[in-house]
Amino acid sequence: MFSQHGGQHWFLIESLLLAAAICKWGIPITTDMMVNASAGLAGKHFGDKSRTLVINASTNNPELANMLVSIGIGRAGGIANPLGSNFANIYLMYLVAPVWLLLRWTFTGQRSKATELIQLLIKERKLVASHVFMATLIFAFASLAYWFMTGYHQFARQPEGVTLRPWNMLLTGAGVCLIGVFVFRLWDKSLQKKRPELFDDIEDGDHLECWKTFFLGSAGLIVVSMLLNTLFLTWSEVYSSNLKGLFGAAIFAGLHYFAGALVTSLPELKVALDNYEKLSSPDLNTALSSASVSNMTNLAIAIVGVVLIGVLSAFGVTFQL
Repeated sequence: MFSQHGGQHWFLIESLLLAAAICKWGIPITTDMMVNASAGLAGKHFGDKSRTLVINASTNNPELANMLVSIGIGRAGGIANPLGSNFANIYLMYLVAPVWLLLRWTFTGQRSKATELIQLLIKERKLVASHVFMATLIFAFASLAYWFMTGYHQFARQPEGVTLRPWNMLLTGAGVCLIGVFVFRLWDKSLQKKRPELFDDIEDGDHLECWKTFFLGSAGLIVVSMLLNTLFLTWSEVYSSNLKGLFGAAIFAGLHYFAGALVTSLPELKVALDNYEKLSSPDLNTALSSASVSNMTNLAIAIVGVVLIGVLSAFGVTFQL
């Protein structure tokens, strides 16, 4: 109705401005609240070693919210959000974040910091390579799970009439995700055993031991994610003829995999940037974990979604991508 009142092109401008405001203010503010409270509560109740896992896992609330909202309205394409976030995390955390800091420090007269970050990355090159390998491996598991869900590769334009696979194929996809989570946990335990100082010596910073702050930050992050989900639904209908050229028939799933996953990965990007800037090995590990740990958490979220859709499908409930 709004697009008809103001025109489709005007609506696109306004909706993009709304999305930009959410990305610039809504997500960063609520992420800071949630992550800082998560880290403080984790250190208090579960010990310092749990903070890296909790900090990065707690940034996946938007993926979970978007997926559940999508399932609630009969659209299975929301599972593409956590699966696509695994792809976005890799290029955001391991390429965009460090390059952005290096360029910012270089052009603002802080070249010593840029040099220090480069030296730290070289010194911890084995740690960096280990995280990159694990995050990429988890992405491979996510890609296989996406194929089980749709029968198509995530980078392929899906033809007209594409439907969900049978429920047994969906549950097989959930099994693939479960294997990925198990592989990650083995790797994470091994890293904690070899390098315990990476988890024990994290800077406390502004970590708050406050449940109220955690719930307010989480609620705010979920609300803005649900608003973005609504925008995707609208775009998939109002601009279907244009978007089919990019994503094929499964517009909603394509928007979630690429655009939605990019937006919901901004909390992880914020965590990565904050910890890269601290220029220490433990905080570097936290920054690198913003992709590897988040990717594992996304697999766990996808398991919930795939199992839920698979079970409901077995009882006759139908879903669209």
